[in-house]
Amino acid sequence: MNWREIYPEGSTVFIGRDRYIATHNEHGLGLDLYCLKTGDRAMTITPEFVSQIVDGIRYR
Repeated sequence: MNWREIYPEGSTVFIGRDRYIATHNEHGLGLDLYCLKTGDRAMTITPEFVSQIVDGIRYR
């Protein structure tokens, strides 16, 4: 099982009180997180650091 299956696109990612929508980066770098409120890309996280940064994930 690779990271794309563990973190599917469209999942909601929680970091502190903020919520983001996860999509796979087009260059294969990891997850792009888009702000749920504005729709703007907030950050890109490599799969190795997701478990250290993210507080929770709600799957689609």
